[in-house]
Amino acid sequence: MEFSTFECLSKTTLKKITTPASISAKWIIPALLLFSLSSNSQIVKEKFDQLSVSENFDSISTYWTTLANADNLFIVQDGEYILQRKSNTAPYAIIANFEEQFTSYRAVTSMKLDKSMSDDATVGVLFMMQPEGQGGFLCEVNKKKEYRIRQIVNGAYKYLTGSSKDGGWQKSSYLNEPNFSNMIEIRTANRNYDLYFNSNFILSFSEPTYKSGKMGLIIGPASRGKVDFMYVFTIADASAVAQNNEGAYGNNGVAAGGPDIIEFAESIILLKTQINKLNEENEDLRKTISAMKSGTQESDVTIKNYEKQVKALQDQVKKKEVSVDSLNKVNTELLKYKELVGGNEDGDLVINLSKTLKAEKEKNARLEEEIKQLKGNSKSTPAKSGSTGDKPIGNTENSSEPKKDSNVYSLPK
Repeated sequence: MEFSTFECLSKTTLKKITTPASISAKWIIPALLLFSLSSNSQIVKEKFDQLSVSENFDSISTYWTTLANADNLFIVQDGEYILQRKSNTAPYAIIANFEEQFTSYRAVTSMKLDKSMSDDATVGVLFMMQPEGQGGFLCEVNKKKEYRIRQIVNGAYKYLTGSSKDGGWQKSSYLNEPNFSNMIEIRTANRNYDLYFNSNFILSFSEPTYKSGKMGLIIGPASRGKVDFMYVFTIADASAVAQNNEGAYGNNGVAAGGPDIIEFAESIILLKTQINKLNEENEDLRKTISAMKSGTQESDVTIKNYEKQVKALQDQVKKKEVSVDSLNKVNTELLKYKELVGGNEDGDLVINLSKTLKAEKEKNARLEEEIKQLKGNSKSTPAKSGSTGDKPIGNTENSSEPKKDSNVYSLPK
């Protein structure tokens, strides 16, 4: 079974709570009887007119833990709270050390995921967290512009969005790409909850289990996220208004719940929303420019290929021109011969040569016929006998014919 580690930060003690990351089916059916979810309209109508928490991460505060070890790196730097989870086994949660557990409030925070980390990286907000990690909600976003809401029920996770098959994840067009901030806003009153992304309403749900609870942050395994700010607005009562009039001050040196600080916080939220939209538009423009550059590069490659083809064709044309020049020279020489034999019936050189060849063949045929006749006459003429006065040619004593032996005779063949 997979487990998630929660770290609760208080003024005096630091506790670790381990809860299973999956949920037993026996808890789902009873919980469904108490839980309802709607994406049609907001159900939290209260006005939250007092700023109770203003955290801009300009410096290290007692609200959040800082940590550096082999598994985690949590630091405040350059106006951001950087959360890096090096371990890839389980998420890590930090409970904020606010002075009170809020009942009805509006919590607004801005956070983003690092694009260079794991594809499964997540970051999110915890709210209505109960002691010892025995209950609470988790709202998380990932790099795929998806979100999910889970609830801890009897030490197990229950999915309030999606299903166990898809890990509870749901797509949202209101979420930004990695490396761009997403503003997450949670409003709750009378056990009703509204969720907003980048000032856009997402869904509502009711869950009667918790009256109040703590808030915090969660970073997924092998993930790196940055938190820009967190503001918590509550409903002002008579004593709070009196305290504000007496000059109570918050972290920024402005009356903690007065109209000035509320207006200041609202201005920051509005500016952050505008910045997020501008960043998103700039990213779209960057992609468009990149696509145009890519198209220009492709056009350049095409033009270069065409130029190579044109050069190859030009080379072929030059070779053909050389060939044509050679043929013209040969034709010029042949015309000279034609002019030599021109003006008579044998003007055509080819016809003249053909006639000469035919005449030579006929002459050869006649000569061969005469040779045959001469050979025939020589065979039919008899040999003449010699006269009595003729002497034999050569020396008779030295004749090569052997002398006949009387004891030798020839058998008939």
